[in-house]
Amino acid sequence: MLVAKPEMTLRIIPLGGLGEIGMNCLALEQRGEIVLIDCGVTFPAEKNGAQIIHPRFDYVLERRDQLRGVVITHGHEDHIGALPYLLDEIDVPVWGPPHALELVRLRLGEWQRQPETLKLTATKPGQTFEVGSFGFEPIRVTHSIADATALAIRTDAGLIVHTGDFKLDPFPADGEVTDEARFAELGDAGVRLLMSDSTNVDSMGTSASERDVGEELERIVAESTTRVVVGIFASNVQRLLHLGRIAERAKRRIVLLGRSVHNHVRIATQLGRLGLRSDTVVSPDIGMSLPRKDVLVIASGTQAEPLAALARLASGEHPRMKLEPGDRVVFSSRIIPGNDRAVYDLYAAFLRRGIEVLSRATHPSVHASGHAHRDEQRRMIELTCPRAFVPLHGTLHHLHRHAALARSLGVEDVAVIENGDITEIGLSAPLSKKGRAPVGRVFTADTSPIADEVLRERERLAMRGVLTVAITLSPNGELSARPVVDQSGVVGELNRDVLGRAERAVEAAVERAALDKLPRGELVEAVRLAARRTIDAQLGQKPLVIVSVLESTDGRPD
Repeated sequence: MLVAKPEMTLRIIPLGGLGEIGMNCLALEQRGEIVLIDCGVTFPAEKNGAQIIHPRFDYVLERRDQLRGVVITHGHEDHIGALPYLLDEIDVPVWGPPHALELVRLRLGEWQRQPETLKLTATKPGQTFEVGSFGFEPIRVTHSIADATALAIRTDAGLIVHTGDFKLDPFPADGEVTDEARFAELGDAGVRLLMSDSTNVDSMGTSASERDVGEELERIVAESTTRVVVGIFASNVQRLLHLGRIAERAKRRIVLLGRSVHNHVRIATQLGRLGLRSDTVVSPDIGMSLPRKDVLVIASGTQAEPLAALARLASGEHPRMKLEPGDRVVFSSRIIPGNDRAVYDLYAAFLRRGIEVLSRATHPSVHASGHAHRDEQRRMIELTCPRAFVPLHGTLHHLHRHAALARSLGVEDVAVIENGDITEIGLSAPLSKKGRAPVGRVFTADTSPIADEVLRERERLAMRGVLTVAITLSPNGELSARPVVDQSGVVGELNRDVLGRAERAVEAAVERAALDKLPRGELVEAVRLAARRTIDAQLGQKPLVIVSVLESTDGRPD
């Protein structure tokens, strides 16, 4: 009697990017082998000392012998920024477009990783490669960075299409349009599963063309009789191409401000994707010596990052470039949610100095999103004709909206999954959730993770402030000097009288502890509670209390 073999399946495990914007990292697993698609970071909204956030890698680190490598779709930080943290834990090969890999080399160089120790392989649209049991074909897509690709992935469950970040712009500055013909060919051949970018699912119609942005920026520069500063996301090579052409036609010299702008210009030029004329780009010092009408500044820091070029220009503290009343600053960017207040404060700083501010609010065409709008997402589903659909890259709201769009187009097997949802699919077996993987966020400062308890303590400090109590004890456990109580960040009228009451409460607590011969740990806890209860009774606040105990001999502190 013949026994049917169990169907081979593909496991999909998102470690980041599903249920949130950014920190994209997706694990695919089959035959005991794992490959990661992208490995990105996000940035903290809270001011807790963290600089970036990367995914927890527990799932793959617990299976390190199964991880065959990482495949990158493009070079944005939310797709490559976590690679140094992963590669610090496990040494695996990385595949990606040339532009993305140069950015990866730059990031890893900051970690003192030598280039010869890296296993980086450049990919090219249409050229297939294998990672373990997985087969990959990169497909050209238009995005706001050079060298963006989607991925056609051959798996045991059938052909998977992962769009990466994309848009269907017929007129990108670099002329490299999304390869719709290839997506249609894959659709005709049979796509088992489409996984597609959901970022702009709430935006109706199609995204604005980069050509429209170029034309608007050229109008602004042409009509300006003073210095023009254009703030951009430094990775937007499409925008850099336009600005290079605009400066040449307007006979303006370009001044680059910001380390990230310099890095992206250098890498794009090195790879032949950007051709700014050498006589067009000048140093800030030379730019300051030229007539204002002859200068076009390209600057980073559109999200009001405190140390970035735009913030320093707005405050007048940039060491090499000073703006004057009548100059114009164009924000050729969007405001990332959560940065609204800081960006509007940046606008205000320019305006107070008599500098004109142009943005999407005043000139809607100065920026175009790099992500597909709803009609383009619809077109991608129609091109690939998938049997199943999983929305990628977005909050739960975005994922559900994109899932509903797929269902409206006749795709019946649709699953909304979030970070940690282990989902399986087979050649005939539908999408199904099979459990949970450990996921989470790792907050980092420089290259070091910040422990969860430290983050919680910083939150408590921000909410409550801190009370410090210093006591000096003799060998028999009695006070040999008066307690000293001080505070930092405690809300309310915490004057010397209130602190004095806290000191007297601490003194009484130490006396009781000495009579009861309490161990040191219990004494410290009694002192902590006495001080906090006093402040709570006076102000209705419960600050964190830090108790320091000094030892003394013959009545004097050591």
